[in-house]
Amino acid sequence: MTQFRHKPTIQVQNIFVTHSYSHFYQNSKDDHVPLQEVVYKATTQDNTSAVLKPDSKSQTAPFLYFAALIANLLAFTSGIAFGWTSPVLPKLMKSADADNPLGRVITQDEASWIAGLVCLGAIFGPLVAGAAADKFGRKRTLQIVAFPMAISLVMAAYAKTVLLLYISRTLLGIGVGSVFTVLPMYLGEIAEDHNRGALGCSFGAFMSLGLLFSFLVGPFLSVCNFCLVSVVPLVIFISVFSMAVPETPQFLASVNKTKELESSLTKLRKKSYGEIQKELANIDKSIAEESQNKGGIGDLFKFKGLRKGLVITLGIIALQQLAGINPVLAYMQTIFDAAGSGLAPEISTIIIGAVQTLAMSSTYFLVDRLGRRILLVSSALGSSLSLLALGFYFYRKSHQYNVEAISWLPVSSLVSFIITFNIGLGPLPWAVMAELFPPNVKSVASSLTSFTCFGTGFLITLFFPTLSHLLGMAQSFWICATVCLIGAIFVYFMLPETKGKSIQEIQKLLEGNKT
Repeated sequence: MTQFRHKPTIQVQNIFVTHSYSHFYQNSKDDHVPLQEVVYKATTQDNTSAVLKPDSKSQTAPFLYFAALIANLLAFTSGIAFGWTSPVLPKLMKSADADNPLGRVITQDEASWIAGLVCLGAIFGPLVAGAAADKFGRKRTLQIVAFPMAISLVMAAYAKTVLLLYISRTLLGIGVGSVFTVLPMYLGEIAEDHNRGALGCSFGAFMSLGLLFSFLVGPFLSVCNFCLVSVVPLVIFISVFSMAVPETPQFLASVNKTKELESSLTKLRKKSYGEIQKELANIDKSIAEESQNKGGIGDLFKFKGLRKGLVITLGIIALQQLAGINPVLAYMQTIFDAAGSGLAPEISTIIIGAVQTLAMSSTYFLVDRLGRRILLVSSALGSSLSLLALGFYFYRKSHQYNVEAISWLPVSSLVSFIITFNIGLGPLPWAVMAELFPPNVKSVASSLTSFTCFGTGFLITLFFPTLSHLLGMAQSFWICATVCLIGAIFVYFMLPETKGKSIQEIQKLLEGNKT
């Protein structure tokens, strides 16, 4: 905190500021007056009237949810990026007819690379996006990321060679990795303590909606038209986000943009003037303390609270990928066929996509009521039981047992897994990551988290078929079930409950201070 010649009689973080914040910056010739000085003046100018009774509990401003909605159009497009292969690859692997713009049938290896290059490209996006978020701001970085994503989809729409599809998918993957790095930071920093979990989970919910969009629309459009339709959310994002949605208050405070900071808070909060000033003071205190320790990757290992936060975040994100969601989705049609459901592939994927979206959307309403910890533990345990049951069916089938009596088991296990996975392990790791780190190291932590996510996802997607061939599908699913069980124990003992707590309170919990 900035040192002063005389000690103020009232602590900044415990008061409601009564003097006009705008009065001080309007009387200054410099619009970038350090926020510490502004708040200090506002809190010490008249000590006789500096304390007010807290205002009644304020409501959340509708504009906050509007800002989150527009920002999440990038998450929606990221969901399309992952679901894109489901309707497109079957068309490219059929005969060279009107549905195949390449003019020839692609090989299985080419199809694997087209599907996998998004994850491979996403590994590299965080390496640049985290630094850009600190230098240019969360908002501007997201704006920049949207352009190459739009270009990649237009390129795929008119691609006539596999090479162009490779380039398009890699470029789209870099954008997706950047979105996974910066968007959770943006959502976490515009949120309030009481709704931060819900806004954090909205990222995963919009991802699921993007997947469902691919399943619903992709099969019934040409490759070109499907790609062009997928650009529309990005066009809306670029136009509306640029003009109407503000930068996060934390970033504006860190660069001493006082006018923009108050304007941002006024838009994002439905609060009284006194409450706005109190939040300004709290942000100032947090930024002032963090500026004394400008964060880097070394700080994540130097301090106990940050070190523990990193272990928790990377552990949960690795659990998310090792739980087997990608292999389960990859073997989805095999599981439906094993059950003898007779459903067409398009119908099967639509059903699973709808179930996934509903399950993940329910987390939005539960996370700030039940808390992060109980949802993650329940999700891991439920996923473990579902995979055990799924493995049991394939074990009996592979050993020539009569499975007619349990033909319902694979589909019910699959639906159970999709539901339990998506109420916790699907959306919550990113929300938890946004809560466990202060702004000065959040971009670095987010980059490491995204890198771990996509690196682990790429490896398990690549090697799961080999593992299944060597051990059997049942044993492979049982390994994933064991990982989920270990993950439930890890979350229970390592993750403190962060519901309704400020960043400062969470850091104290991570440091072992329970008061």
